[in-house]
Amino acid sequence: MKKQLLSILKSDLARSSSIIFASIFSSNLILFLANIYISKIFGPENFGIFKTILYFFSFFAIMTDVGINFTLTKYIAEFRNRKKEKIGYMVKWFLKIKFLVYIILVILFLIFRNEIAILFLKDVSLSYLIIPGILLTFFTFFMTFQAIVLGFQKFKFYAGSQFLNLVTSSILGVLMLPFGIFYVILGWSLGPLVGNIFNIKFFWKKKIIKKIKEFDIKAIFLKFSIPMFLTNIIFGLSNLIIPLLSLFFSVISVGYFSFAFIFYNAVLLIPTSLSIVLFPKVSELNGLKRHSDAKNLLKKAFIFYSLTVLAGFIFLVFFSQPFITFISKEYLPSLPIFMILTFLGLIFGYNIIYTNYLKGLGKIKEFALLILIQNILLFVVSFILLELLKL
Repeated sequence: MKKQLLSILKSDLARSSSIIFASIFSSNLILFLANIYISKIFGPENFGIFKTILYFFSFFAIMTDVGINFTLTKYIAEFRNRKKEKIGYMVKWFLKIKFLVYIILVILFLIFRNEIAILFLKDVSLSYLIIPGILLTFFTFFMTFQAIVLGFQKFKFYAGSQFLNLVTSSILGVLMLPFGIFYVILGWSLGPLVGNIFNIKFFWKKKIIKKIKEFDIKAIFLKFSIPMFLTNIIFGLSNLIIPLLSLFFSVISVGYFSFAFIFYNAVLLIPTSLSIVLFPKVSELNGLKRHSDAKNLLKKAFIFYSLTVLAGFIFLVFFSQPFITFISKEYLPSLPIFMILTFLGLIFGYNIIYTNYLKGLGKIKEFALLILIQNILLFVVSFILLELLKL
């Protein structure tokens, strides 16, 4: 067992994941601190409004992707060794489709901004907050370049992009605090643009769209991108949890939940880091018909992640209340939510890893079903918690 563990820790999976994890952990630590600071300044009510806007428009950012980002990562990983000339045509074709979808959605948001404010914020006077929310959705267009870099398995570029993205959002969000929620959301929205500057530079330097060989890209779009689009909506339901809860509970209750939800997302950092490496590698191995190697990679990821789960359970049992008391006493009423959501996050981490393995194999239906179950459970548990606690 000891030798197996050491071999895992020295493997390419662990090394690549450690680079990404170091970036994600450090940037998410800054993001976490920014969220804590913003929650203190805003208080539960305004923090609930802030998070409702962020998660609502983050969900629609996923919808505008139309499954393209995952498609680019998967097929660039498969084409880069044998069919490099197809990559340029695929990228150019998808960029046009994606930009058109973004423009259409932005127009719809502008038309229905008052209705969105009434439905989710319960106050039409807050419709002005929809404008920076729209920008938050629009700037995620630049995440396409991150997907391209990941397909080429340039993990250092990807890690740097993730770091810049989250840190820019965090710092600009905090700096804009004196000017109100509108400017905090506006500053937050700039993260994807700044975070992908180096990815865009890599894209142009590589001259990807200048090396073009036409092929039947529509087949990939219909058979992989569209199914991935539907599964992305299912996957993105976790971003819709807070907006959905805002339909049933007060803004203050949503604010308490939003605080606890920070930690749910935090515990998913390690499985997400592993999955970011696992997905393109499994895609590449699948393209080479090396299925046993792909399964072995999955086993290593599970064993590696189990170390985190064990540490997380120990923390929850012995240190939950002292930790929340130290962080922010104002949010102590959310302690039960914090403990249960963190526990769920640790368990769901296994599902995140496995579903990315399935995605790499192109098993979209199985991927979608497991993610749907996860998000339904998350929403049901969250709804019951808020209903019982009456915050």
